[in-house]
Order: sequence, then structure tokens, then C-alpha cells
Amino acid sequence: MLPRPDENPQILDNAITEALDGETMRAQDWHDLASALETRRERLSQDLAEAHEYEREALQKRLDEVEIHIQALQEEADISHFVEDTVKFSYEVRRLSEG
Repeated sequence: MLPRPDENPQILDNAITEALDGETMRAQDWHDLASALETRRERLSQDLAEAHEYEREALQKRLDEVEIHIQALQEEADISHFVEDTVKFSYEVRRLSEG
């Protein structure tokens, strides 16, 4: 019988890493990166609101780029979260069917 995930979390962690094609970043890591960029986006928005006319185009371009990166990170987080949940579910089903 497979051990419970809380008894040997390394087994489940290895299975998730394998399912993510060796990627070691998990959904929470992607969310943390997106959160950092969201803070950056807020600062850029404030800078844009206070900027002189000649600075606004460059700031808007940077703001648009940050938004694209945030969306990409959120998509990566969603994908990783789905894979992690699928692996956890499959592991638990297998563990219960063997027990």
C-alpha cells in the first residue's frame, strides 16, 4: 500500500515534479511572482498618474508589459495547480484502491 502523503511527502512531491516535466516551481511560486508584479503594476500606475506628459508613453508601455507578464504567470499558476491537483487525486485514488 502506498503511504499517506503526509507520511512521506517526498513521494508525492516527486510525482508532481515528474508530471510537471521536471519543473520545480509550483502553483504557489507562480502566484508569488504574479503578486510581486501586481505590486509593481500598482507603483507604475501611481507613477503614470503623477507623470509629466512626456513620461506617460514610456510608463504606459512598461505598464502594458507588466500586465502581459502577470497574465502569463497566472496562466502558469493555473496550469501547475491543475497538474498538482490531478497528481494528488490520482495518488489518493491509487492509495485507496491498494488498501
